[in-house]
Amino acid sequence: MSSLRSAFLALGLAAAAFSAQAQQQITIRFPVEYSPDVAQGKADVDFIKRIEASSKGRIKVNFSPNGATYKGNDLVQAMMRGDAEMTTLVPAYWASIAPKVQLFDLPYAFPDFETFERVKADRAFVAKVYAEAEAKGVKVLGLLPNAYIGVKLRGVGKINSNTMKVLGANAVSISITEVSTALQQGLVDGMQTLMDVYVQYKFYDYVKYITDTRYQFIYYPWTVNAKWWAGLKPEDQKLIQTAIDEAIAANRPVTQKLIADAEVDLKAKGVSVVRLTPAQEKALQEATLPAWAQAEGEIGKDLIEEFKRVSAKK
Repeated sequence: MSSLRSAFLALGLAAAAFSAQAQQQITIRFPVEYSPDVAQGKADVDFIKRIEASSKGRIKVNFSPNGATYKGNDLVQAMMRGDAEMTTLVPAYWASIAPKVQLFDLPYAFPDFETFERVKADRAFVAKVYAEAEAKGVKVLGLLPNAYIGVKLRGVGKINSNTMKVLGANAVSISITEVSTALQQGLVDGMQTLMDVYVQYKFYDYVKYITDTRYQFIYYPWTVNAKWWAGLKPEDQKLIQTAIDEAIAANRPVTQKLIADAEVDLKAKGVSVVRLTPAQEKALQEATLPAWAQAEGEIGKDLIEEFKRVSAKK
């Protein structure tokens, strides 16, 4: 009888241990709307490798690229509902629930990478810009920098559209996965995106001239569902945050090489890449200034002025 009790006790302890281990398993649903082969996609894949290694397989990531699960505003809503735990999505889509995030999309807000890094390092200011999003259930854990866009005039987001209007163009907001069809059917005459994206999606079949205006710096807020995040143990939050920070830091040279290689590929495909002279760039910057004034109503003049102070720090 004693042996039987011991056996039941051992089984009970084993079951409890198994249950505790099962409770520690974490699955992150991570949908994005772009290819894993573009710069931001490579950062996502790098994060997945890092978090699964550092957690010894306890934290798994279900990665869904190319808009296969959600894209655009549907992805924003999925994140708010908790149908996805994580994503990296251009800020223009978050503006639908948090207008102040449009601040970083203003033309020439980041004239160089160093300015972006200065602002990104001020986590308190970034949190203030994204406070509306967090109040609605989405938390930003980092900002994934990419590169400047080249113009040829598909646009995304109100600020981007307003900038195009200031320059005399009508912007059409569509997902990156729909651009090829839109170009073929004549729904848009041109587009704005990153150099490596032109190559990855074979836009060179339709776009033969690219002007490297460098008026907007593209980045991706690395976001999580706030309720899910709050429910994690501090040690798991630290593992995930560290993996994100490391993936972002490691991605810069990867992005720089992809952009450089993409330009070579585009030229080989017969695409002309035009760069503005300093005088032309100054004229474009002055021409887009009205977009800043138009944004004051939604973003707030005080926040815009604070941004200017933060970005100007040396």
